[in-house]
Amino acid sequence: MKAVNFWEVVDYRGDSVWGGESALQAIEWFRRGLDNKLFVSVWDEQDPEEPRLVTDKIEVTKLVLATIMDEKDRK
Repeated sequence: MKAVNFWEVVDYRGDSVWGGESALQAIEWFRRGLDNKLFVSVWDEQDPEEPRLVTDKIEVTKLVLATIMDEKDRK
């Protein structure tokens, strides 16, 4: 199995505004809107022609916000 994280940023309407494999780009897009939400899912890309979903998307918005706030408090 070749596990790959897929990140997705959605706006307040639930429309996808960005999706990809880069966690850093996901955070950048997430921070562009006040009501954005961030999700991650895991895909098996052993066969690039037919990727297979391993885990449904999980919302990680609160976790990411808590981490950002924790980092700000340390400065």
